[in-house]
Amino acid sequence: MRIPVRTQDRGFAFNITPLIDVVFLLIIFFLVASHFIRNENVERVELPIASQGQDDEEASNRLVVTVMPKGEILIGTTMITIEEFEQRIQTLIAQHGAALTELRIRADRAVEYSRVEPLLLAAARHGVTRVRFAVLKVSG
Repeated sequence: MRIPVRTQDRGFAFNITPLIDVVFLLIIFFLVASHFIRNENVERVELPIASQGQDDEEASNRLVVTVMPKGEILIGTTMITIEEFEQRIQTLIAQHGAALTELRIRADRAVEYSRVEPLLLAAARHGVTRVRFAVLKVSG
């Protein structure tokens, strides 16, 4: 009987396929998490309650404005004035070549209408035809 001759030992051979899978899953996780962070409205407001409403649908050219309880106007986390709001609308219209498809207003339930009206008038002056208010829908 002939004894087989050992070939040169290559040492440990790691299977890196699971490692690559984990890395790709982490990449996907961080991409999705960063998307939610960018689109998440940072400032918390108590939204008004509505008996009727529709679920949110994704709009490509949406401008989200938050009106805080004391009347401050925010886009993202930046406090702005009505004049800066109008400039922002003009800039977005110039960038996209058409009117905004939607203005989303997140106003605290304690905010008076007199704080929201200038936003609506400014949007109307610049051709924004679709305005939505963020509300909490009560089930019933």
